[in-house]
Amino acid sequence: MRIIKNTEISQTSLSKEQTLWVYCGLDCTLTHEIWTKIEKDLGKNDHDYRKTYQFELDMLKPAMHMMLRGLKVDEKTVGRLKAPLVSSRVKLERMLHLFANAVWDRDLNHNSPTQLKSFLYEWLGLPEVISYVKGKQKVSTDKEALEHLIQEYPRARPFCRTILALRDIDKQLNILNAKRDGDGRMRCSFKVAGTETGRWASSESPWGTGTNLQNITKDMREIFVPDGDNVLFYADLEQAESRVTAYVAGDQGYINACEGEDLHTQVVKMVWPNMGWSSDRAQNRELADRPYIGHFSYRDMCKRAGHGTNYGLSATSLGRHLKIKLSHATRFQLLYYGGVIALASLERWHKQDREGGFQELIDGGTVLGSGPSSLVRIEGAFPGIRKWHNAIAAELKESSSLTTPLGRRRQFWGRIEDGTTLRKAIAYVPQSTIGDLLNLGLYRVWNELKEDGVDILGQVHDAILGQFPKDKADVIVPKILNCMKNPMEVNGRQMIIPSDCEIGPNWKDMKKYVKN
Repeated sequence: MRIIKNTEISQTSLSKEQTLWVYCGLDCTLTHEIWTKIEKDLGKNDHDYRKTYQFELDMLKPAMHMMLRGLKVDEKTVGRLKAPLVSSRVKLERMLHLFANAVWDRDLNHNSPTQLKSFLYEWLGLPEVISYVKGKQKVSTDKEALEHLIQEYPRARPFCRTILALRDIDKQLNILNAKRDGDGRMRCSFKVAGTETGRWASSESPWGTGTNLQNITKDMREIFVPDGDNVLFYADLEQAESRVTAYVAGDQGYINACEGEDLHTQVVKMVWPNMGWSSDRAQNRELADRPYIGHFSYRDMCKRAGHGTNYGLSATSLGRHLKIKLSHATRFQLLYYGGVIALASLERWHKQDREGGFQELIDGGTVLGSGPSSLVRIEGAFPGIRKWHNAIAAELKESSSLTTPLGRRRQFWGRIEDGTTLRKAIAYVPQSTIGDLLNLGLYRVWNELKEDGVDILGQVHDAILGQFPKDKADVIVPKILNCMKNPMEVNGRQMIIPSDCEIGPNWKDMKKYVKN
């Protein structure tokens, strides 16, 4: 065995494999070196640190199992999906070069931000689109910027639409071209401590194979198939983020909506209670699916705008994100979780849009004061969510940290007054709680169902991907769902997040399991 002293070597003298082993060796020795200090800190305040640490240690075993096992890839399906994408890419790239040559007499590289900025904002003379990255302004050519240019400037449309189409194809081809191991399997690295919330992240393996499973779109999932006579299963937590938000906020109305049969329809009923609701579920769904504004139905609006509002998006950010007017974003949030607004603003918006519902806000609210500075207080359907946001802000100011119901604690180092820090804090408890509940379910499936032939293969998007013998579905699926069912106490209430399980011959073509 070769002994390498890191004080006596240059990194350039090592092969790629030797560099990896040296890195791993240093990782182990340095971790051991600082363990004595860390061990004292774990027990300094309370048991939560040690509990979280032990939980992460326990999760290393199933994570390592999945990394070594990998996912089987059907190369015939890869070839079938790849051929039309390559053909489309060639045509689109040729079209983009044709457009670009007509403007600046040369080809345009759609993967070059520098070229895109020069072409769009200098040669085409389009106004610069500014994005904010970690609080800093940046001239942007990202998806949101190009979609804005498409919407506002007709001369940008042929270029921006082609660029976006090429980017989508490139993403799909990157998945199909991801390197497989010699046995035809795709292996990824699962980062147990990959995020600040405790949720896992994934990436290519240390040997350059695999990819980030979170980026695999539904169309591309078809390439992943089970081994032998197995069937794939995909067990996920149902509407987990909304449920945890409801319970940590302690808003009984939102809890009731989450525990109902259709969350988003229930939310529509509570935000707009005067739409003629009945006891007929199908009829209520039809009402919720009626057009609301732009291309959004009432139900779509509650699903998308409600999610953003739950996580602390301002009306300005919500309007920009959904591409709706500030007035409509503000109206939704007032109906959703209440607030106080200047009477003059509502009156001005009513004059601009008589059918916008702003007069109803005035009529249904409480006017405070008189004269030009009068305010209107709106109660909203879920006032507990706004109160929870305020409580998070107060806790940040007091301790700069938050602890989840499962005991995971996070310190926030950003400026407390910064809106970005507050939004991260608001999202932390629901997202971290969901991550831990999912991992607890994953651990139980891995630990308790081995003898049943259950094999876990991946963890993605609040769900577990795995396989089991196809003739045992009626026995195994209920056991998987039982492992995923882990009650916990939140604000003195018991919360159970239900799960469902889909099965199929590949990761794409799956159907919800229904016992025969």
